[in-house]
Amino acid sequence: MDSLSKIALRKKLEDLKKEYQQYINNLEQGLEVSLTDSIAELSLYDNHPADVASEVYERGKDIGFKIYAQQQIEKVEDALRRLEEGTYGYCDKCGKPIPLERLEIVPFTTMCADCRKEEWEDGTKYDLKARRSIEEQVIMPPFGGFTNDIPRDELGEGVEENMFDGEDAWQIVARYGTAESPSDIGSVLDYDHLYLDYDEDVGIVERYEQIPIYKDEDGQFYEDFSGLDDESKPQETYNQE
Repeated sequence: MDSLSKIALRKKLEDLKKEYQQYINNLEQGLEVSLTDSIAELSLYDNHPADVASEVYERGKDIGFKIYAQQQIEKVEDALRRLEEGTYGYCDKCGKPIPLERLEIVPFTTMCADCRKEEWEDGTKYDLKARRSIEEQVIMPPFGGFTNDIPRDELGEGVEENMFDGEDAWQIVARYGTAESPSDIGSVLDYDHLYLDYDEDVGIVERYEQIPIYKDEDGQFYEDFSGLDDESKPQETYNQE
C-alpha cells in the first residue's frame, strides 16, 4: 500500500469517526428529553402501557443505535491505531494484505473477504445460537426440559410416555386459558383447542374407561349423569340423579 492510499484511508477513517460521533450526539439530544415531555403528556400514571408502546419502542431503538455507533467508533479507532503501528491493511487470520478495494468499502476491517467468509461458514465466532437473547435460556428447551416424550424436538408428534412431565403440567394450566386466541393460530377454531395435544385422553388408557359410571348400593353399575346437564331435557337429567 503506497503512502497516498494510506493518507486517503486515514481521512476516510477520521471522517467516518466524525459521522458516527455526530450521530451519537443527535441521539443523545433526543434521549435527554424524558418520555413524558417528548409526547407532551402531563402524566403517564393513568395511561395503559400500550398507549405509549410505540414511543417506548422508538426510544429503545435509539438506545440500540447509540450502542451500535459506539461499537463502530471503537473499530475505527482500532484501525487508526493499527495505521500508526504499520499493521493496518493486513488480515489478522492469514496475514495476507487486504485488497485496497475492500479497505475502501470497509476501512476498519481486520480480515480479508475469504477469511471473513470462512468464519461465517464455520460458525465458531458468529454462532447465531450463541448470540440469542439470554432470556431464551429459561424457556428453551420447552417445558423447562422436563418432558419424557420421544423425540424432544417433535413434541406432540413423536412417541409420548404415559408418565406425568412438564408438557402435561403446561396442558393442565393451559386449559384455564392463555393469552392466545384462535385468530393467532390459523388451524384452530375453538378456544379449548389452543394448547398442545388438547384432544389427548387424560387419566385413561382405553376409550371405554372414559365412560362415566358409578356403583349403586345393589352392586350394579350405572352411567353417571352427576354434574351433567342435558340442554334439551334438563329436568329429565335432574330426575335421574
